[in-house]
Amino acid sequence: MTPQKKNAELQPEDIPRWLLETNPDDAAPFPQRRTHFISKTIRRIAEIFENEFICERYAALPNFLQLLDARCKLCVFLAFLLLSAFSSSLVVLTALAVVAFLYACLSGLDWKAFLRRVWGYVPLLVLVFSLPGASSLVTKGEPLFFLLPPGTAGWADGLFFSAAGLTAAVRLALRSGVSLSFSFLFLLTTRWADFTGALSALHVPDLFLSILNMAYRYLFVISEQAISMMEARFLRTVGTLGTGKNRRFMGRSMAYLFLKSHLLSEEIYDAMACRCFSGKPVTIRERKWSVSDSLFALNNTLIILILIVGEQLF
Repeated sequence: MTPQKKNAELQPEDIPRWLLETNPDDAAPFPQRRTHFISKTIRRIAEIFENEFICERYAALPNFLQLLDARCKLCVFLAFLLLSAFSSSLVVLTALAVVAFLYACLSGLDWKAFLRRVWGYVPLLVLVFSLPGASSLVTKGEPLFFLLPPGTAGWADGLFFSAAGLTAAVRLALRSGVSLSFSFLFLLTTRWADFTGALSALHVPDLFLSILNMAYRYLFVISEQAISMMEARFLRTVGTLGTGKNRRFMGRSMAYLFLKSHLLSEEIYDAMACRCFSGKPVTIRERKWSVSDSLFALNNTLIILILIVGEQLF
C-alpha cells in the first residue's frame, strides 16, 4: 500500500491525542506593543506632507485668487494686514474677516476647514489669555458684569469686566484672526516658487530667499528621513519599550538627522556650485501682470479706502 493510500485511510481514532489538544496559551491575547510614541511621531511627520499636498492642490485650481499674479496678491494682502494692525474698530476688523472669507469661498477653498484652521485655535487662545488683562485688575471702567461682588474677599470694588476691557480682548482676537486669514489664504492659493518670486520682486535680498528655499526643501527631506527611521524602528520592535529606551532612541535619531542634514547640505552646495549657481533664485515660471490683476488691485484699494473712512466713523 502506498503512503498516499495510508494517509487517505487514516481514521480520527488513529490521530494522536496530543495533536487534538489545544494549548491554553494560544487562546490568550498577544500583548500589545507599547510603541505609541513612534506611531504618533509618524502621524505628525505625515501631516507635514499632507499640508503640503493640500496647498499644492488648492494652488493648482483655476479659481479666483489662483489666476492672479503673486505680486499683486502679496501687495494687496500686505495692505490688509497693515490695516488690521493699526485698526481699533471692531466693525472694520469684522469687515476684513468677511473679505478674507469671501475670497476663500471664491477661490474654491473648503470654507469649513478654513474657519476651523484660522478661527478655531489661535484667535480663541488669544481671547482666553487676554481676558485677565480685560478684567478690572488691569483695565478700569464701568462694570459690565461682576465676577466677584464688591466687598468679597477684601476686594472693595470687586472683580468685574468692563466694556472697554472686553472690547480690547475681542480686538486682539480679531486682529490675530484677520492676520491668519490673509496669510493662510495667500499660502493656499500661491505656489511656493511664485511666492518667492513675489518676494524677489519686492527686492527682498537674494541671500534671504536662498535660505528660505533651502529651508523649505530641507524640511521635507529631513521629514522623509525621520519617518523612514520611525517606520524601521516600529517594524523591528517586539514587546514593550521602556521610557529610557525611547529617550535614547530619540536622542540618537536627532543626532543622526543633524549629521545627515549637515553632510547633505555640503553635497547639495557642491552640486549647485558645479552647475554655476550664482546665489540668485531662478524660476521657470514667467510672471505677467494682466488686466485682472490691475482690476483686483483697484477694487481692493477702494475697499481699503472705504474701511479707512469707516475707521473714523466707527
